[in-house]
Order: sequence, then structure tokens, then C-alpha cells
Amino acid sequence: MQDEPQAKLRLFAACRAPDFPAGHVGSNIVTQLYPEPSKLSSLACLHSAMSLEWAAWDWSGAPSTAGIMPREERMHHSMTRFHIGAGRAAKAILLGTTLLVSAAVTPASAEDVNWRQFEGTSITWAYDIHPYADALVKELPEFEKLTGIKVTPELYPDDTYWNKLTIQLSTKSTAWDVVGTGIQPAWDLAPGGLLEPLDQYLKDPKMTAADYNYEDFFPSLRSALTWKVEDGQIAPGDGGQVWAIPHGFENIQMFYRKDILEKYKIAVPTTPPEMAKACETLKAADPSITPLGVRGVRNWSSIHTAVISIARSYGVKDFFEKDGKLDTGLDSPESVAFHKDYVDMIKKCAAPSFANDNWYQVVDGISTGRTAMAIDSNMFGFWADAEGQPASGKIAFAPPLRAPNAKEAESNIWIWSLAMNAASEKKGASWLFIQWATSKKIALAGAVEGKLVNPTRDSIWKDKAWLDYAAKPEFNNFVDSFNTTQSRAALAFTPRVGFGEAMNAWAVAMQKMVNGDDVETTLQALAEEIRAGL
Repeated sequence: MQDEPQAKLRLFAACRAPDFPAGHVGSNIVTQLYPEPSKLSSLACLHSAMSLEWAAWDWSGAPSTAGIMPREERMHHSMTRFHIGAGRAAKAILLGTTLLVSAAVTPASAEDVNWRQFEGTSITWAYDIHPYADALVKELPEFEKLTGIKVTPELYPDDTYWNKLTIQLSTKSTAWDVVGTGIQPAWDLAPGGLLEPLDQYLKDPKMTAADYNYEDFFPSLRSALTWKVEDGQIAPGDGGQVWAIPHGFENIQMFYRKDILEKYKIAVPTTPPEMAKACETLKAADPSITPLGVRGVRNWSSIHTAVISIARSYGVKDFFEKDGKLDTGLDSPESVAFHKDYVDMIKKCAAPSFANDNWYQVVDGISTGRTAMAIDSNMFGFWADAEGQPASGKIAFAPPLRAPNAKEAESNIWIWSLAMNAASEKKGASWLFIQWATSKKIALAGAVEGKLVNPTRDSIWKDKAWLDYAAKPEFNNFVDSFNTTQSRAALAFTPRVGFGEAMNAWAVAMQKMVNGDDVETTLQALAEEIRAGL
């Protein structure tokens, strides 16, 4: 059964596999993960007469939660990146309710902060419908008991959320106090003064508990959410202000079906040329299996996982400074070498549907065994490995592919973070909520339930409770692969306003090269297009 607070939030109609067209990815996922429709009472479903382009996924493997996300090529994260499915034509449906207090509570931090200093305040927290939100919703009664602050969650389908976030903040509406955001969307919001810098709260001993330990967050996450703003643009260089606090994150890994690779005696590839060779071997052995699942849509969603991670190991830079001015490195010799290897690999390995594939096709393929290997956000493999899932125990992990002459693989990151609306009239209460929600105690609780994966604090990855859960046999080498990959994981993109336009152009160019256009000529045209927009 769902917890009562979550049950009150889930105001959608129940969804069943028959809601999807036969053979549709949504039908496949629902049927795989919920073979008994009677147990689908918590599965949220948005639909309209105009569209049935859906995907659904139970991220944790637990029967108590589910989620939805639109099939929208314009994903803001991986992601946006990475969330629960609803249709492109779905109407915006608000999930908002003020939670009632019913649970006893243990304070989340030290007693040096007066957690009751904003007692009686009501705030609104907005977020994407996502397992990270599910994990936090479950704990909200504890926060209200601790602080006397009432929290109204507003959770929206993915595309609806990002559109609404932009409108709410750009119009300086005070309706939302705390928001969920990714790094790249925050680049467009912060320079306009739409996000509240958080340094003053972190440094104030009356507002931040001594044991909060901001330094406990992985350095790459803290660095990615810290930047300077000058003249309406993200300024280069280290330092700056803290614009958001990490809530959950993804690093990019390869995950693969152990059963398939073992059956056909295929070694785990480490480079694009090795992958291309392995794909040819697998195709010859079993043409019904797609060797490799990767994103290919004409949107930056397809760039921020496999492409940018592997490209970094070749020495590719999206942007760099030249003579004091910003320039792109996408037509560099390193970029040409990477794209020749990557395009050859895609031609030999990816599904015929590559140009339309996003994360949900990647997840569906690896979960059903129709795909042998995938390169994407690592928690997808973790959730598919969970006890009770069709692929439980069959998926293992490895760092992403690297350049043949590179010693180590590189990984991009995507961070779901909590930020404060600069127009909020309840900033003190909002900060207490952000601080509590990202404390080790609350993050650990979400992690051991299998929802808040990956946890953002280094100490959690050394905590016995989390390691005992994440090291269960069904998760295979998840922890070891995470540690190896995270040692090289960092934000691979150059922070800048208008990031999405250049990366969308890169995704379009990638499709052209896969379809046969000359690599060097296409990259030169791409670079000139980007330079014209700088």
C-alpha cells in the first residue's frame, strides 16, 4: 500500500497496460513491471484523445510508487534527464495538497538552528513527477512536525513542469517558493535574477545547522552548481555563487545484459571500435537482438549522455576560450576523430529507430532483453535490476566507452537540485526546507528505499545502510562501477545561457552523419552555425 500522504497526492486515474496501443513501448513496460493489474492502483496515468505516446516506469521496483513522463523530444534533462512518462498532448494536471501531520519525528540536524523560527508559515515546493519527488513526499510529515512549516507539493509531468517553471519564475510569481531544477535550465534562470543565491544561508549559523556539512556533497556536484554571472551571461572561471543544492544525480555508464554477453562469449567493450566489433559478432549470432541502445533524437537529450561522455575522452570540448573570446571545439581534429569512431559504432550497433530513440526506448530494450548493452544514466540499470523486475540480477555495469588511446573513461553528470525562487516571500522557511530535504538523513532514507539513486553525498556511499542495500546480489557490480565512474565524473558542458540551441544543433548534425553525410564537412558547418550564434 502507498503511504497515506502519497496516496493523497496521486489524484490521477489508474492506468493499465491496455491503455497503450498493442506493442507500444508503454504497454511493454507496464506489462513487464506490473504483470498483475490489480497491483497497479498507484500507477498514475495522463492521457488525451489527441495522443497515446506514453511510457510508464516503476523506478524503484517497489509496488508502492510509479510515475509518468511525456514522450517529448524536447527533454530538459536527460532528461531530463529521466523521468516518469506522460504524453505530449497531456493536459497539465496539478498534484497539490497540503500534507497533514500524523507521524512522530526525529530532528534531521543539530540543535544549533531554531527549526521553529518560521512556525506557521506555508510554502510551495514544485517538482517534476519523479522517484526523487516520491522519496521526499514520504518524509514531508517529519519536516512539518519538526518546523511547523506546511509544505504544499506541486508535481507535474515532465514537459508541463519545465514550461511552467519558466513561466512562474520569469514572471516573478511568488506562487512557488522552492523548485526542482537541473544544471542547464538553471543557467538560463540565474542570470536574470530569477534564482536566489544560497551562499548567505549556507554561511549563516542561525540558518544552517553545524552538521549539515555542505562539503559532504561530491565536489563535482558542488562545482557544477556554482558559477559567476556577468552582464547576463555565465562568466568563465572557477568560483561564484551557489545557485542550487544537489538532491539526486546521474552519472553516465554502460550497463549490459550479462546473460546475453555470456551466452555469445562477448567481452565487455571499452572503446567505440571494440563496441563496433562486438556488435558485428552479436548480430551474426542473433540478428533479433539490438546490440546497443543509445539516444539519438534531434535534441540535446541525446548529446548529454553517451555522446559528450565518450567525446571528453577524445579531448573534445564544446566550447573554449580563444583570444579572450568563446569558440567551439566541435570541428577540432579531436572532434573529427571521435565522430568518425562514434558514427561507425552507431551504424553497426544501434537500432534502426536510432533517430527517434530517447531514454525510454533505451530502458525498454535493456529491460526486455531486446537490447544487449546501453550507455545512459546509470540509475536506469539499477532500477531495472531491482528485485521483482523482469531483468532483476541480469544487468551489470561498466564505465562508459573511452577513446582507444585514453587511459580512463569520462562521464558527464546530470543533477536534480533544489533551488529557491528569487521572488519568494518566504525565503527563510524555504531554506529550512531545502536544507532538511538535502540532509544526509533524508537522502539516506530515500536511497535505501531505492528511489533517491544516486545519492549526492559522499558519506552516504560509505554508509553501511546504503551499501548493504546497493550491494545486494541483484545489483551485481553497481557500487564498484559507480565508484570507478564517479572518480572521473564531472559536468562536461561549458556553462552558458542558450546552451540548448548549440547542443540541439549538434544532435541534428549527428543524425546527418549517421545517415551518411561526410563527418568533417558536417562538423565544419555545425561549428560555423554555433559561432554565428555566439
